[in-house]
Formats: sequence, C-alpha cells, structure tokens
Amino acid sequence: MRVTILLASTVSVLSMIFVMACGGSVGERSGDALEMPTASPPLASEIIAALDVQDIVAAFEEALGDIYSEVLPSVVQVKVRRSPSVEGLSNDPRQLPFVPSEGSGFVWSADGHIVTNEHVVESAERVAVVFADGSEYAATVLGTDPDSDLAVLLIESPPDDLKEVPLGDSDKLSVGQTAIAIGSPFGQEFSMTTGIVSALGRTIRSTAGNYSNPEIIQTDAPINPGNSGGPLLDRFGQVIGINAQIASRSGSNAGVGFAVPINTARRVVPELISNGSYKYAYLGISGASLTSELAAANGLPEDTRGVLIVEVVPDGPAAQFGVIGSEETKEIDGVPYPVGGDVITAIDGISIDGMDDLVAHLVENNRPGQTVTLEILSTDGMRAADVMLGERPQRTTS
Repeated sequence: MRVTILLASTVSVLSMIFVMACGGSVGERSGDALEMPTASPPLASEIIAALDVQDIVAAFEEALGDIYSEVLPSVVQVKVRRSPSVEGLSNDPRQLPFVPSEGSGFVWSADGHIVTNEHVVESAERVAVVFADGSEYAATVLGTDPDSDLAVLLIESPPDDLKEVPLGDSDKLSVGQTAIAIGSPFGQEFSMTTGIVSALGRTIRSTAGNYSNPEIIQTDAPINPGNSGGPLLDRFGQVIGINAQIASRSGSNAGVGFAVPINTARRVVPELISNGSYKYAYLGISGASLTSELAAANGLPEDTRGVLIVEVVPDGPAAQFGVIGSEETKEIDGVPYPVGGDVITAIDGISIDGMDDLVAHLVENNRPGQTVTLEILSTDGMRAADVMLGERPQRTTS
C-alpha cells in the first residue's frame, strides 16, 4: 500500500512542530541529543504559517488516491434479482417478475468468497458481482447471518487474479480516525467518500434479523442506498467495517452511517463459509437497562446500574436456573414501570451498565453450551447464578 507519502509528511510536520516549539530549527543537534534552546516557543499561528500547507494537503489527497487504486480491484457491485410473491401469478419462477436491487461487497479470499450484507441478498433468486473493470460473474449465496447482517457469496469460476482486501482491527479504533467508504450509492458504482469514525459501540437492530447488533461503528462518511455491504476503510486501506445502515428521515445520507465491525466479520464469516450459518448463545430473557427512574420504581438506589429482567422465556436457559422476571408494574407520574424482576449487574465478573453491555458480552464472548455466571440483585439480596447458555432461536429475546 503506497500511503507512505502521507505518513512521512505527517512525521516531518510533527518533527518540525516539535523542534520549532522548542525554539530551534530542524537538524540542530549536539552529539546524539537535540539541543533544547531557551528561547520562548513560537505561537501556534507562527508554526502553522511556517508549514507548507499545500504540500500536506497534496500528500493527503495522493494517499487517498493510492488507497482507492489499491482497493478498487477488490470491491464489487452486487446485483440481485428477487422473485416477489405476487398473489394470482403462477408459481413457476420463470413467469414471475424480477425485482432488481443493488449493493456492494468486497473480496474476502482469493478463492472467490465475497462479503456483503445479508439484507442485500435476502430472498435473492439470482446474484451477480461486477468488478471495476466491468467483468461480471454469477455468484451463489453461500451463507447468511441476519443478526449481524453479514452474508458470504461464492463466485462461480472466479478469476485467477482475485486479491483480498487487507483487514484491520476494529477493536483498536478511536473516534476521530479517518474513515473511507467505497461502494455503489444510488447505483453510482465504485464511488469513494471520506469522513471520520464519529462514534463507537453503538447497538442497532438488524434490518433482517430479530436481535440487536452490538459494537457498531458510526461514521459521517457519506453512505447511501447501494453502499450496503461495501468496505469501510482506515487510512492504511484496511477494512475496519462493512457499511450497513444509515439513520435518516429522508432515506439519504444525513451524516450518521453505521458499519458492522470487521472483528465481527472475522468471527462470523468463517462459519458462514463452513456451515452456512452462525449460532449465537442464548440466555432467554428480555430486559431493560436500569435508569434512575426504573431503579427508583424498583426500590433501588438511583445510581444502580444493570439489566432489569422483564420477561423470562418459559423453559429457556435462564428460567431453568431460577432467574425471575418482572410480574407487576408500578405507575409513577403516569408512567408504568416493570418491577419485581431480578437485576443482572455483572456477567462472568464483568460489570454491565445495561442491556447493550449484556448483549455485546454474549455475542462476543460466548457460544451455545457454555456456562456463564450472572451476578443478580433480587429482593433477597445478591446471589450468583450459573446458567448454561442455549442456542438463539429466531425470536425477539436476548
């Protein structure tokens, strides 16, 4: 990846700022150590004035161009044709109207695996992937996971020169880092947009699944319909996320986009390739994050944090190990609050602030058949409950 120009320029600028802030000039040394002048450091405006801003901007633009050139051959436009169920029409698929739609994706492995969003290929009758050079290949849906909104396609007779995109580490992201999206917004194939990582750790509802998708990356890099499934990249051209959703009242970009973390894909995609699906751990409860109002309604200190169990699924894992849900409500200022249920304050020794923390822990750390230890605050005080996790069914519980 030829982004060393930008990095070298950044290092040079930082070195210049450091030396100038010390009152010296670049290259002043006494032996192996920089001389530390006693002159007063210049103002920030004086430092900026001394820099060649145009060179810095040019280096940044060139780095973006290099990233685009390097990654583009590995990005695809995903074309999907669906056969909707239309009342009164023949059941013969050849006589049903096809509904075309588009999304994006990228090469996961050189043997023809393509990663995209599950909602891009949901109910697909035919799938094709188109590369930037115009070559088009038929593909099959190898595996899907609605809850993480990930899917894997397999190109039929893939070309020999497929090149996967290097993967980053979404656990090491921080707010403010550069974010680059490549995809096909509104059918404008292979468009690049830039922005920053604007928030981390969001929890969103999957567009096709029944469960929450945790640890989502939020970005202000413009994402629109058609970007779904395409890569979100860092400044090194590594994939840090898979663009999935936007928050918008108009249906177009409003500066709030969401991407599935690449570390989620690292966990899910190999099983989609091997098994066609991904199995999640299942606790068998629905709950609510404790707020000060909800805590007060349950007779708890207002600063108590955790998950109030609202409902326990009959015969589910939590029910089998004696976890209790709320059976009553209490109205305060006209607002009904569930009361009386157990409160989960920690799982496996890790404190949780609310439902998002509990879901994220189960998704990232546990699989069906494992046993977790819940620290529970009940009417009888604190207790620990060891619960063997089941396999998540397709219904709306955590």
